[in-house]
Amino acid sequence: MSDRNGEVLSERERACLAHVQEAGRLGLSFSRYCREKDLKIHQWTWTKRALLRKGVISRRRRSKRSKAAVFVPVRIGPTAAAAVTTQVCRIRHPSGWTIECGSLPDTRWLSALLSGGPA
Repeated sequence: MSDRNGEVLSERERACLAHVQEAGRLGLSFSRYCREKDLKIHQWTWTKRALLRKGVISRRRRSKRSKAAVFVPVRIGPTAAAAVTTQVCRIRHPSGWTIECGSLPDTRWLSALLSGGPA
């Protein structure tokens, strides 16, 4: 068997091509097909990439199950606009948590927070 460019495929490439075609016929992704057939996926994926580079198989296509995203209109009413506040103070901790305040916090509370003591 030869590819579109006239190059002869190795035995491993021919076997991989058969696996790719069988996975497509079954409607499975190549990785899922390999898992179900107990094939070593990393070895077959390397061979599949060689077939892609040679142009023997085409790039992955969208599955029939996936649908195009649908635009969802969003409306901002007066209640949402009124809820927007101006951020005055933001405290970020190195562990990742953040506190945002619409006004300056009480100094005793802020001092206790930063020192790790009770408020």
